[in-house]
Amino acid sequence: MLRIATAAIALLAYVSVLAQSPAPDRRVAITIDDGPVVNEMTDLDRFQRITTALIGSFTAEKVPVTMFVNEVQLNVPGQRDARAAALDQWLDAGFDLANHSYAHPSANQVPFERFADDVVKGEVVTRAVLERRRKTLGWFRFPYLHAGRDEASHGQILTFLESRGYRVAPVTVDYADYSFAGPFTRELKAGNVEQASRIRQAYVDQVDPGFEHAEKASMEVFAREIAQILLIHCNELNSVAVRDTITRMRQRGYRFITLDEAMADPAYARRDTFTGPGGSWISRSATAMGKRIESTQSPRVPAWVTAAAAAR
Repeated sequence: MLRIATAAIALLAYVSVLAQSPAPDRRVAITIDDGPVVNEMTDLDRFQRITTALIGSFTAEKVPVTMFVNEVQLNVPGQRDARAAALDQWLDAGFDLANHSYAHPSANQVPFERFADDVVKGEVVTRAVLERRRKTLGWFRFPYLHAGRDEASHGQILTFLESRGYRVAPVTVDYADYSFAGPFTRELKAGNVEQASRIRQAYVDQVDPGFEHAEKASMEVFAREIAQILLIHCNELNSVAVRDTITRMRQRGYRFITLDEAMADPAYARRDTFTGPGGSWISRSATAMGKRIESTQSPRVPAWVTAAAAAR
């Protein structure tokens, strides 16, 4: 009995210490790629509807967002002015714009000259829209997070980007929203509302394992939870589900900051070096620092969603 009582007292003391430990200062910057609307190159009404819904959701939640533009989406004959107006909509709402290249080529698969041309082509409208408001275009994100085939090409690209005034925006949280987005839209278009709703819920449920993975990996590599940078995409699924995903983030204790604020975290002070084809800043940092992430694995998309995505 004495041993049981002693163990109980020790357990209560441990729980008390945990209860008194300060909660981590959880911060996240939301970045949304493939804007203004991915994979919508014909239907202007749908393009505008999704744009308005995304902006409305972020505005209602009062969170800052940086939207990364693929300007190929603006270049539709007969629709150019209307599509370019979407950039003003984002800025009017108080959000920021950044360059994601013109047509989303992989830096691992095209020659440097072609990739560089695509970066420049991808800034023409966005830079002009920002300059009219006395703002600058300062962020770039690699399509697919592919950062060059090898150390030499990676360094060449970084030097080029810096010469044009860009900083590369990394990612620490990516729960593969694109894997859910395609099946969701197809089911909606087919009138299968119940299945679309099921996919939407599975996507919202993916938020917690996505952040848990980043939190644990952050602790292993940096011995603390760093300011996280979330990657999602400008798709129809997020236009109807992002407020629920933001609620999940708040329930995990996150407050929302700008990309500039997140990048002020010392974890991002290391100059990026070539550590493979791309991926999370945490995993890239682990490789550069000679560490291995042992306690966690990237969250898996449910098999039935993966099968639905493959069945298109």
